[in-house]
Amino acid sequence: MGKSAGPSTQTRLPLSQVTALELLAGVHFAGTDGFPSVKRRVEMALELSKGRVLEDPRILICRRVLHSPFPSDQVAPAALTISKYLDVVRRASTLDQLLRRGVPYRSGFIQIGELSVFDDLMSGVKRQWVAAVEAMATETYPGWRALFQQSGRRRPAKIRKELQPLSAWQAQRVTFVKGLLDWLHAKIDPNVVGEMCTRLDAVLEFAIFVTREFLLGNYSVEKHDSDVFDQFQLQYLATDEFVIVSGDSDLLRRTQRSPQASRIMSFDQFLHTL
Repeated sequence: MGKSAGPSTQTRLPLSQVTALELLAGVHFAGTDGFPSVKRRVEMALELSKGRVLEDPRILICRRVLHSPFPSDQVAPAALTISKYLDVVRRASTLDQLLRRGVPYRSGFIQIGELSVFDDLMSGVKRQWVAAVEAMATETYPGWRALFQQSGRRRPAKIRKELQPLSAWQAQRVTFVKGLLDWLHAKIDPNVVGEMCTRLDAVLEFAIFVTREFLLGNYSVEKHDSDVFDQFQLQYLATDEFVIVSGDSDLLRRTQRSPQASRIMSFDQFLHTL
């Protein structure tokens, strides 16, 4: 199931949409030889989740926090459709059957023609994440782009000490939240921003960790796909009913300062709740 098993209630383990999309994109990249391995991961995910896939966390934020519709000009695939695709992958004997010949499904046959579409969807999430990190970096040190072109570094040595303390990054929490609200076409006022800063606290802790590494070190957002997926998973914590079950120790380490860290648990901890 990858690094994260996705959000869960205390008694169920539905699959987060980002994990489901990772699995489907994995089928695309696996090829014929790798298909059996990816299929086993899909089978395990569906067994744990009983076939339930959660909606995109941004849809849930719109519905349950902002009380506004999800933007019609943005893409968020239906959870039921993704669950169906995973079920078709589970039933397929080979990649060729899945892509071309068709898989027996209910009263007929079904095939998935281009699995690359799922990688494209995740690429959209990645672009949004890169933009958010760069915006936070610009807010902290506006000249990082020009310096990077000149020297391959994103900050001059003389301001390194200024950017080391976590307290120097707190203003960027608002920058991140405003960027998300703008993407969701939501109203941006102090009350909404304040509530979202609280509800996205773990996301913000994670984003600040990454942005500090981006400016102070040699961190490449493009090369750390798992970080893209992790911050997307954390958005589910904006809705009180969810916890995240994860096998990723870095996720806990990067969010340990957040009160929401108590809603991130290991697989062993989750099993003790059953």
